[in-house]
Formats: sequence, structure tokens, C-alpha cells
Amino acid sequence: MKDKYIVLPLLVLLAFAAGISGASAADIPSNAVNLTMQQNASDPAQIIVDVNYSDDLQDVDPTVAVDAKLELLEGNITDATIKWYYTGDLSGPSADYTVPEGVQEVWLSSFTGAPVPQGAAKLYMEDGKSYRWLFVVENANGKVFRVRASSVAFQLNSTGGIENETVLNSTNLTVDLQPHFSLANLTVNPLSGSAPLTVNVTVNVTNTGVAGDYTAELKVNGEVKDTKTVTLATGETREVTFTYELPAGLHSVTVGDLTPASVTSTPAAPSASPASGIYRNNVTVTLTGPANSTIYYTTNGSTPTVNSTKYTAPLVLSKSTALKFIAVVNGASSAVSSASYTIMKPVTLTYYVKVKVKKWYKKWYRYYGKWRYKWRYYWTYRYVKKTSTYWQIA
Repeated sequence: MKDKYIVLPLLVLLAFAAGISGASAADIPSNAVNLTMQQNASDPAQIIVDVNYSDDLQDVDPTVAVDAKLELLEGNITDATIKWYYTGDLSGPSADYTVPEGVQEVWLSSFTGAPVPQGAAKLYMEDGKSYRWLFVVENANGKVFRVRASSVAFQLNSTGGIENETVLNSTNLTVDLQPHFSLANLTVNPLSGSAPLTVNVTVNVTNTGVAGDYTAELKVNGEVKDTKTVTLATGETREVTFTYELPAGLHSVTVGDLTPASVTSTPAAPSASPASGIYRNNVTVTLTGPANSTIYYTTNGSTPTVNSTKYTAPLVLSKSTALKFIAVVNGASSAVSSASYTIMKPVTLTYYVKVKVKKWYKKWYRYYGKWRYKWRYYWTYRYVKKTSTYWQIA
């Protein structure tokens, strides 16, 4: 026999006929029957119906039957098993009843293995002795229902029929045999770092209902990325941990519907080609960032932001420039990269140089009556135009 019994508010009819002498059903004192029904606080899957009859029944007329029943008021307990411990001891003998579909109330006579059929049982009351019956409802996990347990007295006619039914005691109970999970203490670590960023996500899961399984969902930017299922007993709290690698970008990370934590997975810094240096004439610079990134740059030495110029094509630099640029992926900005280019342009210089040159002339003279000459020269100066080229910073 089990140590624990799931006594769920099912249609349990505790029908027991008591043969006694003295008074009619209406004359049975109200304190002759004590009836309670409750859900076990430490094990919500166990619902106990306790029917206790005092020795005040010993003087009731033999034509009066004392019975008990369980009525289903709301919900469905089809296929649940009701165990009747007719000796009042959960370790004692019992009879079983499986609730068929559509049945709304159950009497003791419906139990397989019940010691006596309804109307034929004799509850012999001895002075100073009480009788107790316990009912346990099993196999109803996951159900929500409302039941009424009643102890009833009625007259039996000559054919065994029931007349003048009198409710001696009654109680209602709403039974929730579902687990109820709550999440708390979401922790995401670290909240920032270089992409790809591996984060550890932990959350506490508490079950305030019956034992059951809970599937925790790790959500990144509203999309489920991983799940973990844990089994929790009633009142148990367990920590669930996820490890997940975040690509570059700004991310919203949570478990279930808890308030998300914001995590920054910083993209790699972009690069420039060719590298910083001194170049003659124009230079074409290509900026390259990580996958799916957008690059923004400045040329005046200021720190770039998403409001700076967007890079869309290679930059043709015709003068010396200090580039600063960032890569942005899904809202996350990289560290600032920089590259400096010194552009040299050719410059032509025109100038005049004073040079010493020979000036030739004819020197005439007479020789034997004839004029003759010789070439003579003298030194003089003149200015000569020259040009030269040199490289100057643009």
C-alpha cells in the first residue's frame, strides 16, 4: 500500500448503509457525522475525504441507511481511480473504483471489491466507538475540478428503494492538480564583450503546484534559442542554466517572460587597406568590417558615430587625411579604428640662373694690303631659365 494517496476531488460516493435502531433519518443528530475534504499542503496531488461517524448512530432505526457520496460540480475526472479505505486506515484494506466518462457522482456500491453492496451493509455502532472511512482519488494529475462530498441518510422502503433523503454533512472543494511554475532571479553574465560573446544565463524555477515538468525557454531578441526541461516537486526551487554564444550586436536575453537583460556583443574593429603611410599622388583606401556590418567614418579627426558618413565605396584620397572609422552590427559599435595617409604631390619650380658665357667676335686687321680677321672672345653673363620638380605634402 502506498504511503501517499492522491485524494483528488472526484465523484466519490461514500455509500454505506448503517443498520441501527431508534429514529428516522431526520432525527439523526448533526454531530453524528464529521466530514472533511482537503488538499494536502505538502503534497497537493493528494486529496483526502475523511468521513467519521460517531456512536450517536447506534440508536437509529434499521430502516435508515447512512451513505456518503462525491459529486463532480465542475471539470472532468474521467479515468481517475478512487480508493475507499473502509477501515479508516490508509494502510488497511481498500476497494477501487475507476470513474467512467460522463459520471457525475459516485456511491460506495460502485466500488470493485467493496465489502457490501449499497443498502445491505450494517454499521453496528458500539457505545463509545466511531467509524471512519477515507477516500483517496488517484490518477487525476493535470486536472482542475470542483467536487462536493456529502454524508446522506435516507429511509429504505420494503423493496430497498430510497425515500426521504437527508444530507447530514456536506463540503465543497476546488482542486487544482496542475503544477504552477514561476521564474525569478534572472542573471546574464557577462553583459558585454567581444563577439562572439559566450554568456551564461541562470534563472530560478519554483513549483507551487503538484509535481511536474517545466520546460524553460532561453529567448534572444524574442526568439527561442534553447530549452531545458526540469522536474520539480511541490514547493521545490531549482536553478536552470543556459550557455549561449551571441554574435555581434545588441541583444535582449531572457528566460520565459521575465524582463530581458541587454547584452552588447561588440563587433571586431574594421581595417583599412592600404595601411597608413606616405603615398605619391592619390591613394584609394578600402575599409573592411566584420560580416553584416555597416562602416561609418570621419576625415576631420573626430570620433565617428552612426550619424557620421556611411562608407559605401573605396575612398579616393587626394590630400593628406586622418581617417577614423567604426563598424556597426545590429546596433553594436566596434572600437574606433584609425589610419593616417600623407599624400605627396609633384610641384614644378621655374627659376633663372646667371651663367658665365664666352662672347665671340671678329678681330679685323690688314695684312699685305688685305683685310683679314681672327675670332676673339670675351667673358660675359646672361640669365638662363630652368625648371625642377619636387614632392610636396598635399
